[in-house]
Amino acid sequence: MRVWSTEHVFSYPWETVIKAAMRKYPNPMNPSVVGVDVLDRSLDPRGRLHSLRLLSTEWGLPGIVRAILGTTQTRTYVKEHSIVDPDEKKMELCSTNITLTNLVSVDERLVYRPHPDNPEV
Repeated sequence: MRVWSTEHVFSYPWETVIKAAMRKYPNPMNPSVVGVDVLDRSLDPRGRLHSLRLLSTEWGLPGIVRAILGTTQTRTYVKEHSIVDPDEKKMELCSTNITLTNLVSVDERLVYRPHPDNPEV
């Protein structure tokens, strides 16, 4: 079930956007992501870069929220798989939570491509 969808056009070349997407965590603008571990990274026969990363997040939930949720856990983990295809100029990034799945399931899919009307920006 899709709950939310959006589209954004970045005013930068595709290569710049992809580099930024791969380096987005950790960063001071989102301090909840406290760690990024690369679990696997490889090239397939078509020259596409596959990356599997584990994102560690710390949300610092207030005690009352933890009590309502029935958990003391504030550190959560997200599995992120990305495929970068330099020939097609396409990056697909899929993320899903692997902790607290009994409470909430979050599946995110991002696709980065050059704009069809202006592929240079």
